Amino acid sequence: MKTLTKTLILSFLVFGLTNCGTTFFTLAPDEDSNLEMGRSVIEKEDDFTLSALSFEDKTDKEFMFYLYVQNKNQETLLLDPKTIYVKVYDENKKQIDVPKIYAFDPEEQIYILNKNIQERETEHDVATGLNIVFSLFNTVADLTDNDNNDAEEVLENVVIFTGNHIGEKIDYANDIDYLKSQKSYWKNEVLRKTELEENEDIGGLFYMPINPNAKFLKIYIPLGKTVHTYKFQQIAS
Repeated sequence: MKTLTKTLILSFLVFGLTNCGTTFFTLAPDEDSNLEMGRSVIEKEDDFTLSALSFEDKTDKEFMFYLYVQNKNQETLLLDPKTIYVKVYDENKKQIDVPKIYAFDPEEQIYILNKNIQERETEHDVATGLNIVFSLFNTVADLTDNDNNDAEEVLENVVIFTGNHIGEKIDYANDIDYLKSQKSYWKNEVLRKTELEENEDIGGLFYMPINPNAKFLKIYIPLGKTVHTYKFQQIAS
């Protein structure tokens, strides 16, 4: 049964690609899976829920997964990405004794981005105000220093002020655009806390922190009255 009918073409920063001789690792299913659009998809189904999970990408700190969920039950199903967790195992499939690793909470990420946007706006206002104050201070000082080159010095102050002001405006615009694009990404592309009625479905991304010592992973996804588990192994790509 094909459940992942939509694919997301998304980019996320990938670090560490600096040496062509380096061995890179990726995740592969450690249980039965189907190949869909170049992705290995693991499907789970019970009386309550149908779900499917595929590994999408990794950065130096996170694994990225695409999850599809359909509610088959008459009762409302609550899907909360922050409750998704993983247990990790060594090369002998012995569980590594570490606390549960939970997926990133989209609501927390959005809160942090909103805070960063507000802080950058405040920083921009302060920088602009200080630039104006120092420019006026220097201009007044130049006009009262009994120097015959007042016009030249004032012009120099104007050039410096204009350069600083334009530079800050460009930096501010770039920073705000980036932060807002990240906020939009977490709001619209990443799975968020959602209630599903009978036969309703949803699909989206979630991010899981990487434990560098893990050779095998078991991902637990709470879905109302049931929990679906998915097994992966880390392999050289």
